[in-house]
Amino acid sequence: MISALALSIVFLLSVSEVISQCPPSSGIYLRHNGTCYSNGSYFHDERISPTPLECVLPGATLNGGKWIGPNGTVPCPGSNSNVFCTVGSGANLSVHIPITNNYLYLQIPGDGWYKCCLPTDCSDPNTNIIFANIFRFAQIESFTVADLPSDMTVYPQEYKLSCVKIGYRAYDMSMSIGNNTLANYTGCSDASNTCSGTVLVSSTYTVGYTANITWDGMTVISNGSSNQSTIGDQMYHCNLLDNPYHAHNRIRNLTIKVPASAPSSLTEVKKTINSITVSWTALDSSDADGYVVSVTSDTDTVQTVQVEGSIAKSISCVLPGTSLTTGQWVRVADPDDPVDCNIDNNNDPLLCTNVTSPDATLSLYYPAIVGLGSQEGFYKCCLPTDCSTANHSIYVNIFRWAEIAEVTVDLPSDITVLPQTYTLHAIKVGEPNHVYLNSAKWYYEYGSNSVAITAGLCSGRSGYSCSIGNEVLLHQSNGSYDYALTVTWNGESITSGILSQSNNNGDHVYRFYLHFGLSIYVPVMRNRYISVTVSAPATAPSSLTEVSKTATTITVSWTALDSSDVDGYVVNVTSDTDTVQTVQVEGSSNNTITLNGLRGGTTYNITVRAYQQLLGPASSSISVQTLPVINSINWTLVSSITQLNNIQYCIDCLTTTDINPSTDVYWLVNGVMKSNSNYSSIDVLTYNNTLLVYPDPLGVSVNVTCIAMIGGVNYSQSVILHAPSGPPNNVRGFILNATSIKMKWAISSETNGYVIEYTTGGVTRNVVSTSEDEIVLTNLSPMSTYTISVYSYIDLPSVNSTVTVLKFDVPSPVTSLSVSNVSTTGITVKWTIPSSDNYVTYYTISYTPSCPQLSSVIATVSVAPHQSTTTYSYTLMHAHVDLYSGMNCTVTVRAGNVLGGSDPKSVYKDTLLSKAPTGVPYSLFLSQPNNNLTWNEVKCFERNGLITGYTVMISNSSITYNLTSTERYIILNDLVFGTEYNISVAAVNSVGRGPFSDPIVIRIGIVPGPVGSVSSIMDTTWAVISWSVPSFIPHDYPIITYEIGYHILQSGGSCMKVDDDGFNTEISQLLNSSNALIIITDLNDMSCYIFGVRAYTDKGYGEWTLIANQTLPPCFPSVSDTSNSVIGLGLFVSLLCILLTVSIVIHIFCFIRKNLKSPCIINKQTKYYTDRADDDISMQACEPYEMHRTKLSEEDEGVYDECQASPEDCSRQ
Repeated sequence: MISALALSIVFLLSVSEVISQCPPSSGIYLRHNGTCYSNGSYFHDERISPTPLECVLPGATLNGGKWIGPNGTVPCPGSNSNVFCTVGSGANLSVHIPITNNYLYLQIPGDGWYKCCLPTDCSDPNTNIIFANIFRFAQIESFTVADLPSDMTVYPQEYKLSCVKIGYRAYDMSMSIGNNTLANYTGCSDASNTCSGTVLVSSTYTVGYTANITWDGMTVISNGSSNQSTIGDQMYHCNLLDNPYHAHNRIRNLTIKVPASAPSSLTEVKKTINSITVSWTALDSSDADGYVVSVTSDTDTVQTVQVEGSIAKSISCVLPGTSLTTGQWVRVADPDDPVDCNIDNNNDPLLCTNVTSPDATLSLYYPAIVGLGSQEGFYKCCLPTDCSTANHSIYVNIFRWAEIAEVTVDLPSDITVLPQTYTLHAIKVGEPNHVYLNSAKWYYEYGSNSVAITAGLCSGRSGYSCSIGNEVLLHQSNGSYDYALTVTWNGESITSGILSQSNNNGDHVYRFYLHFGLSIYVPVMRNRYISVTVSAPATAPSSLTEVSKTATTITVSWTALDSSDVDGYVVNVTSDTDTVQTVQVEGSSNNTITLNGLRGGTTYNITVRAYQQLLGPASSSISVQTLPVINSINWTLVSSITQLNNIQYCIDCLTTTDINPSTDVYWLVNGVMKSNSNYSSIDVLTYNNTLLVYPDPLGVSVNVTCIAMIGGVNYSQSVILHAPSGPPNNVRGFILNATSIKMKWAISSETNGYVIEYTTGGVTRNVVSTSEDEIVLTNLSPMSTYTISVYSYIDLPSVNSTVTVLKFDVPSPVTSLSVSNVSTTGITVKWTIPSSDNYVTYYTISYTPSCPQLSSVIATVSVAPHQSTTTYSYTLMHAHVDLYSGMNCTVTVRAGNVLGGSDPKSVYKDTLLSKAPTGVPYSLFLSQPNNNLTWNEVKCFERNGLITGYTVMISNSSITYNLTSTERYIILNDLVFGTEYNISVAAVNSVGRGPFSDPIVIRIGIVPGPVGSVSSIMDTTWAVISWSVPSFIPHDYPIITYEIGYHILQSGGSCMKVDDDGFNTEISQLLNSSNALIIITDLNDMSCYIFGVRAYTDKGYGEWTLIANQTLPPCFPSVSDTSNSVIGLGLFVSLLCILLTVSIVIHIFCFIRKNLKSPCIINKQTKYYTDRADDDISMQACEPYEMHRTKLSEEDEGVYDECQASPEDCSRQ
């Protein structure tokens, strides 16, 4: 048998591998000058001066982080060995070498490997770690073996050594084994590539050198010349003199595993005509990966067979103290086909030997002539008989290449802590040479799905994170390695995504997959499952409820889960965001716990989770507040707030009875400690602790704190008796009446009320309070002076008060009254207000015109009491018209309050004359026959100043002309007899002429004038109407008759006053009389009648003269009732007849004497009313009309002179 070369390569970290995706989406990485590098990359110190080398963890937030170098931690920010660290954005720490005093190189202690940890400190087992080598001058980036032989059965075997240099461009390079140099390069300069290395990366001066090795089983030959005899492992060296001038040598070693000895005891086991079975004593598994069996005939090689694995050693199954009878090895998968200890073939490749006594032993071994093939798996050994009758059996797993020995989980040591971190371990055993390892990977199983766990899957997840560990060698002898997966889980069910637990009943199910072996020798693929949360409840406990509580404890209970789903419970207690307690309750049936050591009066949020090996999801949270140590603190006003300096407050502090009030309770009053001496028990749970407080001085707030101690913890509650910062502002007093004052002030939001203290004469003191911004003080002494102080208070009164002095009296008169800005629209009045001790609430300003027919303009101006100014002015305006243009007026001002007004103060002033008269003369009257036109003066409020004259306008269809007069009458001498005229009058002042009056229409001497002196005598059904003849009867046209009309008054107005509008000729009954008297019968009793009388000549009717009277009620005797009435009536009629006769005689006598009637002319429009006032009737004057006058006799002239005397005399003639 010829031994073959078995290779095992040992080297440090990988070369500087550039990451194609930069930056990567996940995982920690290095970045320099925009290029991303993987773990174990090399960086020359000149490269990071000053461009920094960044260490980055995407999507994370820095929470510590660290760079650690060969000289210790590099503080960040800070430096070590001239390596400076800075903090970037996100999870990013950068190192660089700055140019400092022209020194830009790494110091010697800083040369070597650096470890970067993100986002937390390197002491955190869950942090992310990456390595980088920062070096001075040059470094060996890698020393590896390449092109190992794929066929282990062929000699000689050839392979290559590759040593890669990076960094400084001047160096020496050599490779050797023992003392034998395999390759040597001196005085190398990368600038000219003098040593003919292979340039891998020019920018970093990365150059590779190789040595070709031939191994014949005994001797190492390099490049066909260098020979080195070796036995066992081959150790090669790569030497780099990185700075020939300073001789800094770097060495990297490489070991290739070669068995040091040959297998022993090669023995023929059996043979047939075409086969030979041999066995040998296997080497230790750490010294051999397999065997090569060479078969020759003469000098020809017939077969060279490779035997994989190192299991040629036997497995002995021993039952001490018994003797072997039959015994048996059986493959568990095929119990009906036990191992044939004497024959091996593809279906039964194992052989066995036995020892009968003293201990029954049955040894199983693999002759390695044929492959184990599908016969791998679990085998059972039965002793001392075969498996059908044996009482003793044991199992063993016999496998090819490698096997997953076990998958375990390291559960959290503290089940109460979240998040929970657990670590899965997959233990691989078998072939120790991992050159044959194709894949070792963790998978997560959910339902029927499976997903490979990668670094990207582990980060950026909600509810969990994980990290995949590197393989860790446990035992070289059995090729055992640990593949770890660490999972951090927040305890909440993952209900969606690729890691959903919804199909796993809340469990976390993982699978480890192992693919091992050379493809030409049928590699094995192994899977092993583990259910992590078989012990994690799928649901949370329900109905979490508060049972009871005290100041320091809370008892809760919940509905327990089924015992198969829970091993116990964890109760979590938090306050705000801080965890206060996490208590483990063991046992599935225990569903009640009392939480101790809590703080009084604190609100806690409580949740409960079930657990098995891991915690399940949390229940709904309940919020519970422990009973307070101090239930409350309140104050009570013992005395009235009006006592001011003598106010007393009682402070009540209610505490739990779990304390001793005499020793565990004390007070602080504005920082001064006071003992607790007054307390009483309210009930079994509560003490009332009391303290009396006397505020001193006023205006200072009092802070009272009640402190209770329990369990070494002080609990306190405070109450503040607040005092306002000062008294109220803008305090004013208002006199309401002779005995009442209203005080008012500006209300403040910081106060609760006000205290009012008022005195008079310095003797009588009264104090009242209110919460409003005003108060009425009543029953005061009239004509007294009061001093009133107003304090504000919140809980305590203010330190001082606002004082007001008020006197009960009417104000003094104003002084210095003057007027200015006099116009037709306004007058500005100004005065000095009364002295400050007067209480004034208003001023009355009156403007009184001299015209008595005009009303005064009066204005009342309200003012704020205690007017601060010394003078006051007011512009008096008339609301609708000018202020009586050109008229003298009196302006009066009075100050007043509710008690009355002051004495008036007046000033006299004329208003400006601004316009012509606005009124017209009225009551125009023309007296005939002298044609004297008179009128009444324009009303005084329409004169607009002194009337200086009048304009009289006379017109008819043919003429219009004006006359002037300075008096209120004018004699019109130019009027034509029998002609109608329109006459109007206008007033004139210094500004101009006013409007003309409505015209009166007159006709000179045509029809008779109205009758005069109409009177009536009324009975129930009749009336006697009498009158006198008209005062004017046209010449040559005597009165022929009188027409009398009457009817009942239609308007329903007063029977004592009537005018033309009340007389309706259309409904009147008409009668005629030749005398100045008529009796009218058939009237209605108790009815108002209107009677009209007018004279008639050949030229027509005169005007109606009206009278109204009412008939008597029927209770009065009528004319027909008695003879006495008839007699009386007869006498009365006789008397009237006599009077009528006398009147006719007189008129005839006058007619005879004159021969020609006097042309007495009356106003056509004049009407007489029974109720007309004397001053409304214009005087009439008789005057001859010169134009139509004929020569009269002296007798006639005498008659005319008599008519000249008066109208009354004229009418009597």
